[in-house]
Amino acid sequence: MGIKKLIGISLSFVLLVTGCSTKGSETETTAELESISAAVTTETSEAAASQSETKTESTYKFNPHLYSKTVGDAIPDDHYQALYNLIDALREGKDTFECSSQEAYNWAIKDTTLNNLFPAACMKVTGESDDGTVPYENGVGRIYYKMPADEFVVREARYEAEIEEILNTWLEDDDTDFEKCLKLYDYMESTFIYGNPDPESTGDGADYKAFECKTGVCDHIASIYAYLLMQSGVDALNIGIFEPDMCHAWTYVVIDGKGYHVDATWSLKKYLCTEDLYLAYFMMSGDLRESTGCLLEDITAPLLPKYWANRYDDINFEATDKSYEFPESGLFKELDEENKILYYYDLNNNLQQMSYA
Repeated sequence: MGIKKLIGISLSFVLLVTGCSTKGSETETTAELESISAAVTTETSEAAASQSETKTESTYKFNPHLYSKTVGDAIPDDHYQALYNLIDALREGKDTFECSSQEAYNWAIKDTTLNNLFPAACMKVTGESDDGTVPYENGVGRIYYKMPADEFVVREARYEAEIEEILNTWLEDDDTDFEKCLKLYDYMESTFIYGNPDPESTGDGADYKAFECKTGVCDHIASIYAYLLMQSGVDALNIGIFEPDMCHAWTYVVIDGKGYHVDATWSLKKYLCTEDLYLAYFMMSGDLRESTGCLLEDITAPLLPKYWANRYDDINFEATDKSYEFPESGLFKELDEENKILYYYDLNNNLQQMSYA
């Protein structure tokens, strides 16, 4: 069965950019971005609904307790437990949760953690008291909502349903991790446009707002792709660099115990003015990633408490396997999922194949 693809609509103009920054871009006004993203979202929803008609009962369910093995040892178990207790409380609209320490409380409720692992709560809850109560004491952490708790529960439930719809529309229950990576890569390339989602205008977390309007810069796109992969059971993480000549973010993916770099930003179909799926930035080795100008010496990972990977002795984002690398001009043709073969066109429009068995 071939990979699912959405057919684009004609836009009055296409957002063109020359670079990528984790701080966003002001090349278009918010109104223009919302107009474009509304059209893309409508198109995506209609295509998804059409595809859903052929689907059976939902296979993928929302997972509130995500975990990244790649950075697992750098984050204490009690920190994760505090986060999971917080998430469970938020889904029920509660205002307290069990927590082992002040440090665990601080990590669980901070915006960066929530943005990566529970996006709908980012910027909508805080650990800062505005009523004189103590945020954390005696094993109990308090939750301070920035919106009515019952409204947050509705917001979160809707977000979870959206995640499930994407997974169950684009993926199949017997997909391998490689197939999940490719199909969700196509989802990102087919659906998102490049631009500043302006989360401050609504007080939302950056990734949540980018997901809702299907508009984002590299940091948002890398993080959303990683989040969807984690929801599908694939270990993934948003990472990046801050170099004088390159400020960029992408996704680090681990399948079958091997790491790969996937840059979902540089192949957006609306950005490239095409309906073709380019594979040059999909499942890259470290060498290929560096050849694009993204040096891997000082990697940042927002989920890490210390942010910079080089501050940890046992954290690295190694990617030595080159089994899935494609030429710069490689265009996806189709998947033979029964025989585990991916077909693509090379620069000369010759049909090539790559086995991923």
